[in-house]
Amino acid sequence: MNINISINTNKNQLSLTPLEIASNKLFAVLLALSTLMYFLNIFTLPTIIIYIVFVFFLWFGKKYRLFANIIFLIFAIGVYFIPITPIGWGLFRMLKELRLGDVDFNFALIFYLAALIFISFSVRNVLGNIFAYFKTSTASRNVYYFISLVIVLATLLAYPFLDSVKLRDQSFPAQGTGDLSTIVIRQTLTFIDRYHKEDGFTSRFDSSTKKYVYRLRLLEPLNKDLQFTKVETDGEKINFTTDNRVKCLNCQKDMGNPYGLVFPAGKDIDFIISSDQLIRTINFTEQENKLAEFVFWK
Repeated sequence: MNINISINTNKNQLSLTPLEIASNKLFAVLLALSTLMYFLNIFTLPTIIIYIVFVFFLWFGKKYRLFANIIFLIFAIGVYFIPITPIGWGLFRMLKELRLGDVDFNFALIFYLAALIFISFSVRNVLGNIFAYFKTSTASRNVYYFISLVIVLATLLAYPFLDSVKLRDQSFPAQGTGDLSTIVIRQTLTFIDRYHKEDGFTSRFDSSTKKYVYRLRLLEPLNKDLQFTKVETDGEKINFTTDNRVKCLNCQKDMGNPYGLVFPAGKDIDFIISSDQLIRTINFTEQENKLAEFVFWK
């Protein structure tokens, strides 16, 4: 008899309060509405599925389920920290770009509202699940619900603005519509042996010259010419006629365009930019506006 009472008590502890259920349903609707924007991009289908499943989880949930909450938390960590732009992941990076002035306040920011709701409630549900194991009153549960939600929201939004901006050892290829992105990624993933992999687009701070050095080495000769209409550092076009920051072994200048550059076929390419300031992104725009963007801050 005592065992049955203990089990029933534990079940009651994990049950959501009426206020928690009502609030979860409200945010489930908000998450569903904000997810509609994702249908504009077919590549976000995996993210749409995750969010819709979570919408049903919030709407129909009557009690805390630790295993499910942990699974959603794992996905939430990925959505927050892993920047996969095509599928709408990387809220942390987006907020940090906003801090650096690389994102405009426009309608596109609503795209990340769903991510913020999903991450916030995934974290808060785990915290609420832990708190539910303690024998507390309904009033205490309700207060903790809103306090924990506010703290989680504030932390998620504030952390990218407080985290320091640092230089990556190797670039992160943010967009891959250009041929150069494919070449660099393939080279970076090519292992010479078990302990060493080929560098792609590297960066370092040279303490002797007090300069930031960005180096792109293509060790395998290209099968065809790569022609760039412009190369930009943080949105500023490089004039290859007048700019002495750039050195490029085996490169060719575009005689009809001071901003143009050619990586010729059959040549090893060694492209180097030296700068007094930390360069956050370097963009190579190929013909037909194909873009290869490389991110150097973290």
